[in-house]
Amino acid sequence: MASAARALTVADVVALDGLHLSVAHAGSRMDAVVDAPHVVELCSPGPWLDGGELVMTTGALLGHDVRAWSQYFDELVEGGVVALVVGLGPQVPFDEVPEVLVELARERDLPLLTAPATTSFVCITRAIIAAQVESERLVLQESSAMQVRLTGIVSRGGNIDDLLEEWRQSTGEGAGVLDRVGRVLGKNSGLEAEVLEAVSAKVREEPPGLGDRLCLSGEDSGAEIVVSPFSGEATVRGYAVRTCSRLPKAELAVPTLLSLLALEFERRWFLDEPTRRRRAQVFANLLAVDDDGRARALLRGLGVEARELRGIAVEADSDTHAEVLLDDLAVVLGTPLLRHRGRLVECLAVGEPQRILQDYGLKVPVGIGTAVSPGGASRTMRQAASALETSRRTGSPIEFVDGVAHEFLLKVADTDYLSAFAGAVLAPIEATGNGEVLLRTLHAWLIERRSVEACAERMGVHRHTVRNRIHRITQLTGRSLESVDAQTELWLALKARGFRED
Repeated sequence: MASAARALTVADVVALDGLHLSVAHAGSRMDAVVDAPHVVELCSPGPWLDGGELVMTTGALLGHDVRAWSQYFDELVEGGVVALVVGLGPQVPFDEVPEVLVELARERDLPLLTAPATTSFVCITRAIIAAQVESERLVLQESSAMQVRLTGIVSRGGNIDDLLEEWRQSTGEGAGVLDRVGRVLGKNSGLEAEVLEAVSAKVREEPPGLGDRLCLSGEDSGAEIVVSPFSGEATVRGYAVRTCSRLPKAELAVPTLLSLLALEFERRWFLDEPTRRRRAQVFANLLAVDDDGRARALLRGLGVEARELRGIAVEADSDTHAEVLLDDLAVVLGTPLLRHRGRLVECLAVGEPQRILQDYGLKVPVGIGTAVSPGGASRTMRQAASALETSRRTGSPIEFVDGVAHEFLLKVADTDYLSAFAGAVLAPIEATGNGEVLLRTLHAWLIERRSVEACAERMGVHRHTVRNRIHRITQLTGRSLESVDAQTELWLALKARGFRED
C-alpha cells in the first residue's frame, strides 16, 4: 500500500505553490530531508547550525567577496545544511545569481536555490512549516488507520502470520516473530527464512532485554534488521524482527504491533491451558507413586523414556514470569513434566540439566535435586525444594548433594560464617605447637570410623601414638570424642578447613 505521507525534501520545497523558487544547482542532494528553514545573514554561519537546515540569505554582509562566500559555503556543508536559498532583487546584492556562487555550490554538491524579490523569506518559512505539519498529519492518519487494521486482524482471531502480512502490505517491511528461546513462530513474505534463522541464533546468543532494541545488518541485502522484545507484565514474551524501512508511520505503529503480539501470546497461553493441566496431573501422579514400573508406565503415556529423572524447582519473579518459564523450560529441557503453582515452577528433567539451565541464564532462585529412577520422583523434587530454599538465601542456583550432607552444607553456607565456625571449634587444637599433626590425626581417626589401629596404619605411626594424640585432643577441647555432636562439629570444622579424604 503506497504512502501519501513522507518527509519534506529539498525538491518538495522547490515545488511548493506560490514560492516561485528556482534551482540554480541541483546536484545529487535534492532528496535530502529539510528539518527546518533558517535565515542566516552572517559571514560565519557555522555556530548557528545544527544540521538539516535549509538556509536562506541575501548575502548582504558578503557582497561580491568570493573568499567570504567560499568560507560561507564551507561552513554550510560542515554544519550539515541541506540547501541554500539566495534571495534576489533590486534592494539586495544580486538581481541574478552570480556564476561564482553556482560554481561554489557545484564544487560542494550543495543544492543552490534562488528566491525572487516577490517571495520573502517569511513566506518560504511559513510554507515549509505548513507543509511539514500537513505531512505529519498524513503520517499520523496513515499510522492510525494501519493500527486499526492490525487490531482488527487480532480481534477477528487472525494468527501471527496474518498480522505480519498486513504489516508488510502497510509498510513494505519484512517481519517475523521469535519466542523467548529464539524459536521461529511466524513470518511474512518480505523476510527470508534464512535471515530469520540467523537472527534467531543471534537472539539466543544475546537476547535483548525489555526496552532494548537489537540492530543488525543484513549480510545480503544490507538492510537494517531491528529486533524488539515484547512483554507481558514486565516479562519478555518474545521478539519482533523487522527489516527497518524508517518510514515514520511504521515507527509510530511499532508499539501497537508489539502490544498485539503480546496479546496474541496471552491468547495462546489460555488456549493451551488444557494441555498444561493434563501435564500437571501426570506430574502429580508421578510424585504419588514409588514403584519404578508404574512410574515408567506413566512416562510412556507422555512418550517419555527415561532411566533417571532430576527434580528442578524455580521461583519466578511473578505469576506471569512463571507462565513464561513453564513454556521455556519445556523447550530447553525437552520435558513435558512441568507444572506451576503461583510463582513456583517445578519440573522433572531427563539427563543432566545443569548446563542447559546455565546457558538459558535463569536469574531467579533455582534448586536442583539428585538423579533418581522414575519411582523416586517425589524424592528428587523434595531435594529440589530444599535446595531452592537455600538458593533464595544465597542468590545462586543450588544443587542438592545426596548422601554427603556436609558437602551440601559447606556449599550453601556463608564463607565468613564457615571460617568463624571452624576457628571456634578447632582453635584449642590449632593453638598448640603440634596442632597440624593433631588435626591430621583427628581427621584420619574420623575417616577410619574411630578405629585406632586403622588410623595408625593409615598414618604410618604406632597405635599408642594415635591413642595419645586423641587423648590430647580430648583434653584440649574439653569434650568427649565419643559424643556424636562433638564428632559432627569436628568433622564439619575440618571440612571447612579444607581437609579431604585424599
